Amino acid sequence: MRVRWIGVAAVIGLSILSSAAQHDPEDHPPPPDKIGVPDGGTTLPMGDIGGRPLVEVEINGKGPYRFLVDTGASITVVDQELRNELGLPAPNVHAVKGGELARVQHLRVGEAAVEGVVVGVGPIARMFAGSGPQGVLSAASFPGCLVILDYPRKRVTVKRGQLPAADSLTTFQYTAEQILPNVPLRIGGHELHVHVDSGAPGGVSLPTQYMKELELDGEAVQAGRARTPAGEFPVWSAKVRDKIELGKYTLDVARVRFSDVNPVPGPPVGNIGYDVLRRFVVTLDAQNRRVRLEPEGASAAP
Repeated sequence: MRVRWIGVAAVIGLSILSSAAQHDPEDHPPPPDKIGVPDGGTTLPMGDIGGRPLVEVEINGKGPYRFLVDTGASITVVDQELRNELGLPAPNVHAVKGGELARVQHLRVGEAAVEGVVVGVGPIARMFAGSGPQGVLSAASFPGCLVILDYPRKRVTVKRGQLPAADSLTTFQYTAEQILPNVPLRIGGHELHVHVDSGAPGGVSLPTQYMKELELDGEAVQAGRARTPAGEFPVWSAKVRDKIELGKYTLDVARVRFSDVNPVPGPPVGNIGYDVLRRFVVTLDAQNRRVRLEPEGASAAP
């Protein structure tokens, strides 16, 4: 069994950036030339592919194309074949180590649009059997805006605004060094930070060191292998005896997965994916590096 529980663009998109960005922040692609969002924002249906949110995206007036919405990616990525089909040019920026870039003149999601955006290019479709998505839309693509993934109502909203200061109960602050949205989990006296990764279909995934540090209910068993562009990595699964707490929430997670797949530089970092996020309204404020999780029925107001 091959387990695709990791965020797709968290590996593809960040592999384009991570090597250089760890040494020089200027190696990040530039921000878009222009962002246009209606005063009331824009809301569109949330599709689903393997537990990942899906929206329709227009590129340079063509499409729509199916894109995953990924909080676990700091850059939007288009499939290689789509880049060739659209004839997307290379951007007028110096090359970034570890990946290929292209420039999109106009990218539209509902009534929200960005102009002059630099995107990554990767083998997105090949990671899915059958008719897979043609790209991955980074939830950080609209700086100065909130990207709201309302899983219970199955809708995605983009609107201008910002989240209030973190309270460590429902709203959490993360750092530039953490790159991706991070939240703290408390498990049996341990506090560990994990990515909020809408591109991951699993529940809670942790580095393998915690198979020894946490109290498990029975031995961990190998559940499969995570397939990534960087190779395959074993994935283990076990029940954890202690409560898993996130801010004011106790997560209902039957089994935890353990693997050392890591999309960013440094030691392995775990994530929470669809099996946890599907119970929440997840709001990302990428510009201020804040993320909020609210339960079903919560308002989408900032």
